[in-house]
Amino acid sequence: MLKMLKYMKKSIGWIVLIVVLLFVQAYSDLALPEYTSQIVDTGIQQKGIPDAVPEKIRETTLNGLTMLMEPDDAEQVTEAYTEAEDGICERKDISDEEREELNDSLGLAMMVSMTLSSEGIDISQVPQEQIQMMLEQAEEQKEQISDSIVTQMAVTFVQQEYESMGEDLDQIQMNYVVRSGLQMLGLALISMIAAVLVTFLASRVAALLGHDLRNMVYRKVISFSSAEMNHFSTASLITRSTNDVQQIQLLFAMIFRIVLYAPILGIGGVYKVFQTDASMTWILALAVVVIMLFVGLLFKIAMPKFTKLQYLIDNLNLVAREILTGVYVIRAFSTEKHEEERFEDANKKLMKTNLFVNRCMTFM
Repeated sequence: MLKMLKYMKKSIGWIVLIVVLLFVQAYSDLALPEYTSQIVDTGIQQKGIPDAVPEKIRETTLNGLTMLMEPDDAEQVTEAYTEAEDGICERKDISDEEREELNDSLGLAMMVSMTLSSEGIDISQVPQEQIQMMLEQAEEQKEQISDSIVTQMAVTFVQQEYESMGEDLDQIQMNYVVRSGLQMLGLALISMIAAVLVTFLASRVAALLGHDLRNMVYRKVISFSSAEMNHFSTASLITRSTNDVQQIQLLFAMIFRIVLYAPILGIGGVYKVFQTDASMTWILALAVVVIMLFVGLLFKIAMPKFTKLQYLIDNLNLVAREILTGVYVIRAFSTEKHEEERFEDANKKLMKTNLFVNRCMTFM
């Protein structure tokens, strides 16, 4: 396999482009499930509100929330919003890291604020010492409950805040779903274009390799001496010049389209899993090990059959050539039945081996 690479130097640019396109395709394919999850979780269940960081908020509400934060967190939240116009503050452009920090601070403060509101307590009347105690208790509760519960409480708080400002929650939800859906369609289109280009370029590179190999095999064969020509049968030389080269060409086309893509997608999938939830990655590790062992076993069984397959093709060509070149002699001695059985035997052996190999690959 590695020896073939030296014959592909002229296609190195196309190969690099194929690898880049495979990464683009893998990124798009791995991102699509995340968008689907966002549409269901955020777009439908949370009415288009992703977290505890609202686009706009009343100044009075923001001041009340900052009272339920540590001084550093309160300053960071205040700096993330513009000065109030008509009593409403709008969020500035912030990075994903800053948004995550704000989400933690605002989510905890919103959870405490909703707890106080349910008990009919005005935050402005609560002493600072008691607020500090409540924050410590909320931190302890947050460690015991899941982040999803805190997020749901914060989203409910933001929804109530939007309703108080007269915002249309249905329109916010529709905008989020449409925006996420268009992003999904864009990623699907990018993935499709990348897949088509990879197939086209892989076929081009493989065809160029096949062209060069056939030329080299042909030139090698016509340079053989009489002794070397007697060592190989004519049918064998024809098979090596046509079918064997075609198999190599198909193999490399498959390598560029599938074999290279599989590890890229697999590594990317593992990375995505570690990013989301590392609590059950042992299942993933176990599955990968089992699959690798299973694939290795299949290859151990199938690879000898692949080698045998080439010999059977060679033998079938040999039998067919002998029958066709000696057809008049066969008819003269009335041995048609014997030759039919001889050809059928070679044909059946090739068919059975082909079926076995393809079933192994399909099963894998």
